[in-house]
Amino acid sequence: MDEIRANADAVLIGANTIRSEDPPFRIRSKKWIGKRLLEGKTAQPISIILSNSLDLPINGRYFKERKLDRIIFTTQTASKEKLKSVSPFAEIIQTEGNKVDLNDLCRILFQRNIHKLVVEGGGEVNMAFFNAGLVDEIYMTLCPVIIGGREAPTPVDGVGFTADNIIHFELMETRKIGHEIFQRYCVKNNCP
Repeated sequence: MDEIRANADAVLIGANTIRSEDPPFRIRSKKWIGKRLLEGKTAQPISIILSNSLDLPINGRYFKERKLDRIIFTTQTASKEKLKSVSPFAEIIQTEGNKVDLNDLCRILFQRNIHKLVVEGGGEVNMAFFNAGLVDEIYMTLCPVIIGGREAPTPVDGVGFTADNIIHFELMETRKIGHEIFQRYCVKNNCP
């Protein structure tokens, strides 16, 4: 994960992930931080949150990380109270409508020279990027752990794919590190 993040300009997660997991977002490896610094980049990629409501745990671990540039994409319908409470921690970009348009988000990021975006989820955010046709590659990790049950997290949530809109991938790379297998796929017909 550190290597994937280190090669990104920005990493995006959804508000549900922030609310449920409250992850401390950062590259941990000094090796990958050093590589970024040698390339003239910041130590950490820009962190992007997708939140229609701005209902975020501003007192949680994620917002305690000080050396991190954050952008929060929200809508024009976000309350002024929420805007005021979140704005000290991140740049806020509001888009039209009651849901952030992912094509607009990507266009804005591209204009800011953010060309490599890693979308870490959660499942609803991942599905939204698939539905918008904005996925070039996926990384899958097979870990020696089983999480099950109806409420278990999945790579994509929501309605899902129908038989006529299934996305096909081509395996680009497989690596075994410790007891985990890391696989990189590209969207078939868009592979380099």
